[in-house]
Formats: sequence, structure tokens, C-alpha cells
Amino acid sequence: MLLLLALPGPLLFVLYLFGLGAASLGLLWPGEWLVGRCRAAANLGRRLARDWGGVEVPVPYRPAPPEPQPDAEGWYRHDKALYRKPRIPRYLARVVWLAEDPATNRDLNWMLLNTVAGAVLGLLAVLGGRTFLRAHGLWTRLLLSPVRPCRWWERVVHGLHDLWHLAVLGLLAVVNLLAGVLLVVLFVVTHVLGAFVWWPWCNRVARLLAGLGRSLAGKWSGVAVDEVYLPFVAPLPTSDGLYRAGRMLRKSPRPAIRWARYRQAMTDPASARDLLWLLGDGPVTAALLAPLAALCWVFGWGFWIPFWIWIGGLFSDVGQPWAELPAPAKWLAETPLAGFPLGLAAGAAVVALAPPLVRLHGRWTRVLLAPTGKTLLAQRVRRLAETRADATEAEDTQLRRIERDLHDGAQARLIALGLKLAAAEQLLDSDPQRARELLGESKAESGQTLAELRALVRGIRPPVLTERGLVDAVRALALDLSVRIEVSADLPGRCPSAVESAAYFATRELVTNALKHAGAEAIRVELDYQRGSLRVVVTDDGSGGADPDRGSGLRGIRRRLGTFDGTLHLSSPLGGPTRATMEIPCALSSQKTSSSSETA
Repeated sequence: MLLLLALPGPLLFVLYLFGLGAASLGLLWPGEWLVGRCRAAANLGRRLARDWGGVEVPVPYRPAPPEPQPDAEGWYRHDKALYRKPRIPRYLARVVWLAEDPATNRDLNWMLLNTVAGAVLGLLAVLGGRTFLRAHGLWTRLLLSPVRPCRWWERVVHGLHDLWHLAVLGLLAVVNLLAGVLLVVLFVVTHVLGAFVWWPWCNRVARLLAGLGRSLAGKWSGVAVDEVYLPFVAPLPTSDGLYRAGRMLRKSPRPAIRWARYRQAMTDPASARDLLWLLGDGPVTAALLAPLAALCWVFGWGFWIPFWIWIGGLFSDVGQPWAELPAPAKWLAETPLAGFPLGLAAGAAVVALAPPLVRLHGRWTRVLLAPTGKTLLAQRVRRLAETRADATEAEDTQLRRIERDLHDGAQARLIALGLKLAAAEQLLDSDPQRARELLGESKAESGQTLAELRALVRGIRPPVLTERGLVDAVRALALDLSVRIEVSADLPGRCPSAVESAAYFATRELVTNALKHAGAEAIRVELDYQRGSLRVVVTDDGSGGADPDRGSGLRGIRRRLGTFDGTLHLSSPLGGPTRATMEIPCALSSQKTSSSSETA
């Protein structure tokens, strides 16, 4: 059976590629069908590895993307493009889903390599029994599993990769040092010659090199370095249509724009840190590479050079060619075999030291290039100003919506109700039967009007939120849904009314997204109070893949929380689970609300 499964590997490989090509050319249904059949063959290999070899191989495919949904204006979005019909966004999303899945490359490698290795292990299993069956299962897991334990040889490979990273960082340090010195010279020259408005173009070079340093620090050392620069503020014309450029007024906005860019480059603290980092990256990187250079010297002298001196001495009639060497090298040359362990130890030390040195370089980059507390405070103030403006606009929109709903809904019904009651009053003596019918209709309409008013009030602020607080309001929300929602709360008091309202509607939006877009079957909501902030964590077992940059609902949550200087942290890998953490600074009242866990 293993041999039969291995033989059609090349054919499956071709069909897999043909299916991907057909899907990319617009033949989505046949392409998906071919890819699905080929993935079924790979899943058969995983199942046989589990049933026959006792080796569990997980199925790592990404879940299918959800069907595109229109926004408020009826447009369908894919990345940064808008479409009127859902056909193209659906096609693009599914092609990306098929082509960019890492499991696709693993399937293709397995189909080609399993033709030889799988067939050999399958034939050996006839002779060796379960030993080779387990070997086949381990082989299948090696190629088809997305998660593998980190073995010693993988650590060696990682160390060699980091050695390469250090070599690149060393070359970039030289470039950064030369660029830093050149920029200092250009700064002096441009200001001496009076051409200072061209300094922003020079400063852009420093910003690009610093951005490359931030990017490499995040990718290679795992040290995230945020990039925060002051925003560019375009100059506005005066009342007479002129633009201010320094102490001069110009008719054209171009001199004013150049002056504004110059002021931004000179006043932004991040620009000065970029220049300092360029000047200091060379010496710091040299200090980090010095131990590696010494160990590499020991590796060369202790392993390779004594070996070649010893070989050369066997064919040399000159005598001792190493007589003029330094004492340590002379000793290694006279006893070349003693240098091999020393050289191997030095080489192992080089590989072992490379990862921590890369991390140290990333931390050095973060020391200078990460935004300071003052910069973060200024950014926070700007963000609060923007969110305050968004909150004012949202409040005005909400009031207009309420006014429209009252005018078009409840008010119209009340007017109709009054007219029917007036008609019933006139018909009470002449046509009592018709008057009773009008009174019955008025009674029914009064009930509908009351239901509309209650729905409108709940949309503004649910009564349970006002009367019982945030915890009971979230539990009431959980009772209205059909899925299992666990609510765990530990709040020593009640939050301010506005904070409770923001947290409730944000939680409702997250729960709705989990049900509508991620297909979650179980949701957990945790509410607690830590370090002066209300903390709400919503976790679901859905398909994941949530992105605040692509969803207007998540952006709305961030704007809602930003009004109170709150934050939203989202972790949503493809395949789930999704974990959204909201924190809102606030003070609690002394009233004890809840400390329990409940499942709805």
C-alpha cells in the first residue's frame, strides 16, 4: 500500500500545479477540485502514518476564506481595492488562500520525494515490520508536519544563519558609519552655503537607513523597534492667499512646503537619533564582532593552518617552515593534532555566540531608534485629539440617527395612532363596530410603537447596563445568543457610565464578529480590573485571520476605546484562536459587582 501510494507522486505533483494554475487563470472551481483531490492524497499519507506507524501528523491547511461582505456603501473590498460585485474579491481571496498556504509547498515536496523514500521504506516494511512502518511515519511527519522539534543540527543551522546576519550587519555598519559622517559634512555645508532647505532630502537618507536597521532588528533578532516620526503638517495659506516660508511670504506654496519639511527634520527628535545611530552603529557592531573575530582566528590557527603546515612538512626539505611563527602558532604547528579540538571548540563557540550577539545588536538598535517617552506622550496626545474628534463626529452621527429613527418611526406611528383615535371618537355614535375596529388597530400599533422605542433605547444604552452594570449586561448579551459563551468577571466596583457603555458595545462587536466572520462555536469573555484599567478579554475558537486594517468594525472599536485612551490588542493567527484584549483606564466605584464565572 505504501508503495502504491508513493508511485503516483509525480502525477499528483503535476495535477497539484495544474490545479493551482487553473485557479490563478480564472478556472476557480476545477482548480479547487484538483487541489482538493491532491490534498486528499496527502491526508491519506497522514492517516496511514497515524494508523500504521503510530506517528501523529497534524493537518495544517488554512481554513477557507469567508465569503466577501459588502460595506455600508455596498462595496466589496480586497486589500486596498474596492469592487462593486463580490466575484472578483472572492476569486482573489481564494487564489491567495490556495497559493500562499505553507502546507501547499510541503505537499508538493512530499509528492516528489515520497516517490523514492516512501517506496523504499514501504518495501523495507515488508521485511522489518513495524520498525520501518514507524520510520515511514516519521518521514511523513518530517515533510508534512508544520511543527517540528528543534534538534541540535537545527540549532547549528540557526547559528550559521545568524553568522551570516552578523556579516551583513557588519557591512551595513560600515555603510552606516560612512553615511553618518557624510551627512554631518552635508549638514555643515548646506547650512554654511545657505542651502538648508535641501537638508530634508539628506535627512531622508538617514531615515531610510535607520528604517532598514529597525526592520532587520525585528526580523533577525526578534526585537521590535517602533518607528515614530512627527507628522508632516502642510502649510496653510493666510487670509490674503500667501504662504509663509520662514519670515517671508510667498505666492507659491512650494517654498512654504520646503520650509515646513526643513522645520520637521530639524525639530523631530527621531531625526537626531537616526543620525546618532548611524555614527555609533560602526563602533558598537565592531565591539560585538570582536569576540567572534578572535574565536575565528583561533579556529583558523587551531584547526586548518596546523593541518596544512603538517602536510607541507611531510613534503618539504627546508626544515621547519613554522620556525618564524608566534609561540602559540608554533606550538600548534609542532603538535598539529592538538589544534583540532581547540579549533572545533572555537568553531562551536562561534556558532553558539552568534544568536545572542544578533539579539544584542537588536537591543542596541532599540536603545537609540525606539521612540522616547516624550515622543510617545506626544503621539498619545495626538491620538487622543484625533479620537476626541472622531468621538464628537460619531456622537453627532448617533444623534442624527436617533432623530431620524424617531421622526420616521415612532413619531409617524404616534401621529397615525392619534388620527385613528380621532376617527374612532367620531364613529363611536354612528358606527360603533367600525370604532371598535379602529380601537383594536390603535392598540396593536401602540404595542409596535412601544417595541420600536424599546429597541431604540437598547441601541443607545441597554437598561440592564444602567441598572445592573457591565458584567450583567454582558451576561444578558450571552443569553440572547445560541452559542456557548462563558463570562468570567472579577470587578471590585462599577466603572464610569461612559466607560461601561464603550466596553459593552466593543464587546458586543467582537462577539458578533466571532460569530459572523470566524464561525466560532465557543466564546469566552473575561472582565477584570488591573493596574487602574478595566480589562476585557474576548477569546473565540473561530477560524482567525482578523485584521484591524481590513475590518471597519475593528477600526471602530479602536476609535471608540481611543476616546478614553484605551487600547485594543489583537492576536488572530490563521486557523485561530482569536484573542482580543481591551484595556480602558478608569476609576471604579466602591460598590462590589461580581466575582464569578458563568456559562450561557
